[in-house]
Amino acid sequence: MEGDFYKENLEKIAERFFSIAEQTGQLILDGDAITGKIEWSGSIEEFTGYTPKEFSKVDLGACKYLVHPHDLDRVWGAVEKSMETGEKFEQKYRFKRKDGSYIYVVQTSIFLKDENNCVYRAIGLLKNVTEKKHDQEKLKVSEESLLRYLHNFRGIGFQLDSNFNVVLLHGAVKEITGYENEEFCSGKIRLDQLVDPEGLNDFLENRRKLSTVSNHLVEQEYRILNMDGNRVWVFESVQVVYNKDNANWLYQGFIQDISERKIAMEALDRVEKLRKKEIHHRIKNNLQVISSLLDLECDNLLSGTPDSEKIAEVFRESHNRIISMSIIHEELYNSRDTETINFTSYLKKLTDDLFKSYKVGNSDISLLLDVEDFFLEMDCAIPLGIIVNELVSNSLKHAFPGGRNGKIHIELHRKDNDENKILNSIIVDDCKENNSCPCKYFTLIVEDNGVGFPESIDFKNTNSLGLQLVNTLVDQIDGGIELEMGIGTRFKILIPDSESRSKK
Repeated sequence: MEGDFYKENLEKIAERFFSIAEQTGQLILDGDAITGKIEWSGSIEEFTGYTPKEFSKVDLGACKYLVHPHDLDRVWGAVEKSMETGEKFEQKYRFKRKDGSYIYVVQTSIFLKDENNCVYRAIGLLKNVTEKKHDQEKLKVSEESLLRYLHNFRGIGFQLDSNFNVVLLHGAVKEITGYENEEFCSGKIRLDQLVDPEGLNDFLENRRKLSTVSNHLVEQEYRILNMDGNRVWVFESVQVVYNKDNANWLYQGFIQDISERKIAMEALDRVEKLRKKEIHHRIKNNLQVISSLLDLECDNLLSGTPDSEKIAEVFRESHNRIISMSIIHEELYNSRDTETINFTSYLKKLTDDLFKSYKVGNSDISLLLDVEDFFLEMDCAIPLGIIVNELVSNSLKHAFPGGRNGKIHIELHRKDNDENKILNSIIVDDCKENNSCPCKYFTLIVEDNGVGFPESIDFKNTNSLGLQLVNTLVDQIDGGIELEMGIGTRFKILIPDSESRSKK
């Protein structure tokens, strides 16, 4: 009766065990070491892909075909050793399913011995660990990628404990600090000991924020003193990483050497200061030009009996000249170059302001710009801007009396020396004397289809301050100017390029 009781309990335990194995996707084997026959139970079809009937034919010898060829020698050597000695068997290997695919399994088996100390029975459990294996492989790949990244970007990746002691340090530690990893990991050197004393207070304040402000991220630039005593600019990004209980676990971040970038930025700052200084110098000079023009206008007004209309006209012309220079300065600020400006952009803004000044923006006087994309030096751009201002203003004031319709056309193109005939005589004579005429020019044309320029007026010898300015400024840039009269008025100006003027 007692034997039957134990047998019944053993059968219940076995039944429960087999049920658990089946529900958890595991495979159980019970093998006869003498005959090699194996009884399989558990989640056979889910685990192997075979039906229980098909898999019941798999004996000890057939098990070899279930093991991946690369794992076979290791696994089978362990099987033979356990069957010989009775030692516990435990191996991880790739198991071949019916469809030919492999899964990772861990097999644990025990071997029972008879009274003669010979193994007669093996009982084992196979567990599918494929998902866990893949996760481990992904983690390994991720770690390797991170280490490669830290190495390639010439920075230092680190983890610190709650007291800011080094837990992990990897990357260009020696290259940036001059010290070895081990010196930091052993506590011999601390990262905060390298901070330049001038920036230490800010550095420590940011560390304090890290330890007191939830979800805080600190990004800061500071200098460290490396082992040789040299100052190195670094950028640091560090944040708090929490554990599952939402308590501080560690600080994690990276440090990158930015010395070259800081040196470049400081150089750019110096260049920018010089650029602004040069701009201010040019503004001062141009304001002096404006002051001189106002003095001339004042003298003209005092020489006669001015009326209110004449005074208003003088103020408007002065206003337009000031605007032409202010646009130059605007273009100069927008440019990263103190020597040249985009003259095409400047012309568009200048003419737009002129049309608004004379209140013809919505009239039937239209503007046509045919201008190449030019960057001109300031010494040429400023006089040329004033010239355009004067000629366009003249057209707007005089070419279309009584509300006539019309158009103003401005062209600016590069030309070769076949047009040097309009250069002033001084330049032409000098070219002949040196047998080397400049080869490249800018041709500026300002024309309108209005009533035409009065034949009785010599534009090069006139009381008009505007035309006096035009002629003076053309000479200033070593150019030549001619007036063509037909249908309307056409001023054609030829200006040597900067290289040609420098040869002069």
